[in-house]
Amino acid sequence: REPDSRARRRRWRGARFPRRARRRGFARPCPPFTFMNCEVFSLAPLRCEAFQAKETLRAVLHTILFARTLGVVRPRDVDSELFDLTYATCGDPAVERHVEERLDALVRWLAKQDREDDTVARVCLSFYEPKDKRGGGWFGGGDERVYWEQWRVPIEVVGGDEALMNVADREANSAELQQTIVAATQHILGLVNERKDHIPPVVSADVASFPYEISLPGETEGALLGSLRRMLTHASPPTLV
Repeated sequence: REPDSRARRRRWRGARFPRRARRRGFARPCPPFTFMNCEVFSLAPLRCEAFQAKETLRAVLHTILFARTLGVVRPRDVDSELFDLTYATCGDPAVERHVEERLDALVRWLAKQDREDDTVARVCLSFYEPKDKRGGGWFGGGDERVYWEQWRVPIEVVGGDEALMNVADREANSAELQQTIVAATQHILGLVNERKDHIPPVVSADVASFPYEISLPGETEGALLGSLRRMLTHASPPTLV
């Protein structure tokens, strides 16, 4: 039986994603050592057209953020712009602005992809605790993010002939996508009610109870390099004996 660490590395390498997606590098989650004690939830793939991607992820991400808001909140119900459904947000303009900025960046990324084939990607919403590691040695200084929960949302944007479907097929696919979104939001609410033991204490009075980040395709490598750069910048030199 192989060691647990080796099994974790193997699972992290993206076995569920198409080989073409793994070669492009945008289907991989964040480096596993950052999420060693992190609770990970993987949702079912959301298959949509390019113009539906933003609204699809908007409903899913806001559902997660609202469910993890444990303080005083004034929720805001939002009627979807494309689908016959309503989802709740935590009512914080800063959170809504940040979600829109990240989704706009995703739309720009999708516009650069080859439209002859389906585009397979994954968006990650991660919650973390900031830790100050100053004075911890050569590689121990600076700030660290200890991730305790991550939601992985796969998305498949159709391309090629499927993107040129007729009106009847498009309506049928849109209705199926709507059902998938509703099922995803219900699944999210079920998970957050069942899995609570890993949640850290609330120490912030902000509407968003915990710091979070939204990672987009193609950003994994950049985020890792940025973390290494911050670590080296704040590191204390070793003591010479």
